[in-house]
Amino acid sequence: MIKEIARQIYEELKKENGTIKAILKEIEKEKTAKLHMTKTSFLNSIGNEFGKLLLREEEKFEMLLKLWKIGKRDERLIVIAALGRISKHDYEWTKKFVLEILEDISDWEICDQLALKVMVNLATKNQEEMFSMMEKWIKAENKWIRRLAIATIPPYIRARPQNAEMCLEFLNDAIQDEDKDVKKAIGWALREISKKDSKAVFEFLMKWAKVENMRWIVKEGMKKLPKEEKEKLVALMG
Repeated sequence: MIKEIARQIYEELKKENGTIKAILKEIEKEKTAKLHMTKTSFLNSIGNEFGKLLLREEEKFEMLLKLWKIGKRDERLIVIAALGRISKHDYEWTKKFVLEILEDISDWEICDQLALKVMVNLATKNQEEMFSMMEKWIKAENKWIRRLAIATIPPYIRARPQNAEMCLEFLNDAIQDEDKDVKKAIGWALREISKKDSKAVFEFLMKWAKVENMRWIVKEGMKKLPKEEKEKLVALMG
């Protein structure tokens, strides 16, 4: 079923006046009764198969952008999953696509899925260029672009655990962001880094524990630290 849906989407998007309305109705049937939302895992599976079909497709940029611009959750998650597959093979093309859709990101789910499936592949393929780009993103007016940069750190540190210090230097420039969605991503990133280098995170948080209005971030970031280090941070915050 999943492969067939992916194939139908591919064939319709190849047509000049193709439409995926009928296919979307099929996907609608998979929405959960409780939340009336299609399971992310189901959409990911479709997107992964769709991505396979697009790997050697010359018009994949136009096809994926057309599906993205439809503008609903299900279509965008399919695009991200397909992009995740493509990003493992084509760095430059994927980077170009991410930059094209960047300003369209408008919620945490799309933001985080893009970080987890796509940005991590770009960052591991070209660390220097992507981190330079992300340093600009953390200063963006759009909070979801700022969050995307931060949300790339958790999957990146899992792939590159030796780069804990570099990731903390990056977070140092973003840690005072006042938006709650960005702050949540910072806490998440600190917890993931602490799994790889708890000492580095402890020393990082010791510095910020002394700063006014940083209590929430410190408390979120220290959750995976050893008990003794947590106690020292709590005592320092007073």
